[in-house]
Amino acid sequence: MAFEFIREELTEARYFKRPNDVTGYSEYDIANTFFEHLLALQQMRFENPAAAQDYAKKTLQFQNFTQVRSGGTDLHNLTAILTNQHKYKDKLTSTGNVVFDELKFKRYLRDIAAGKLNRSQDRTMFMSMQRNLAIRNSLLKNARRVAQDYGSATSAERKAVAQRMTNSFRQDNKFRSDIFRPYGATLASQGLVAAGPKGGSIAKAAAKTVAKAAAAGVAGYAFGRKFL
Repeated sequence: MAFEFIREELTEARYFKRPNDVTGYSEYDIANTFFEHLLALQQMRFENPAAAQDYAKKTLQFQNFTQVRSGGTDLHNLTAILTNQHKYKDKLTSTGNVVFDELKFKRYLRDIAAGKLNRSQDRTMFMSMQRNLAIRNSLLKNARRVAQDYGSATSAERKAVAQRMTNSFRQDNKFRSDIFRPYGATLASQGLVAAGPKGGSIAKAAAKTVAKAAAAGVAGYAFGRKFL
């Protein structure tokens, strides 16, 4: 019931919906954004299992990752770009320097969708993903250390990861991603991030801002300010 007000958060991609949306990015940019989404999903897996299961199922709905689809999740589309970099080489500023293990990723999603948990398998996958995707961002690397063993993380560690990830999603309009609304709602409802102004939760502020941005076709700087 704590998440009742975000019924429509899991619909379709809002960050990368079309192939042209990747224009000007490098494969490193895509890899970092993918890794951010992966860490957010892992945290939701523990803090809001139902939302994580729903998102994993929607990400797998097309059975493969052959192309960017407007009806896919942002995580699906990020995966499609990483697994088919040659298709987007005319739009990406660079390609071919990162490696993506699609089979491991699919197994991870299926486990979430089925409510299964294998801690050692998760740890191995996150480590290999970080290495193969050439993740150098210290924020993401530190978040990975907690996320891969999230079930054993302390309250302070969980809050620290939540704040790091919230800050990361502020950048480059990534808060428009379809994963951020349920993720932000989860963090606020679980007390992992501070409440918004005048007692309003971050989740409710996020929901209102995303709706306005979708209608107007613009991203609001004021949205990021709600997390300060």
